[in-house]
Amino acid sequence: MKYLKNLFYNLDEIDLKIMKIGIKICFGILIFSVILLAIYLLAVHNFFLYELGLTILKLSSYFFVEFIICGIVADMVKKQLD
Repeated sequence: MKYLKNLFYNLDEIDLKIMKIGIKICFGILIFSVILLAIYLLAVHNFFLYELGLTILKLSSYFFVEFIICGIVADMVKKQLD
């Protein structure tokens, strides 16, 4: 656990900025998908709306994790090249 904590504190400034922007975008898309699913539950029981909301939810969660992993990997590669 201490290793992960040190890993995040020692990230390069540019990599950390890119990660934060990507995470914010993914969070916004995640909120949009939750709103679509709430509309499906409360108003219209359209199967297409359900599938669309669920697919966007999965994709935004996937990209959220990808931004974190790719940011850490890019930082490690950059530090090894220096």
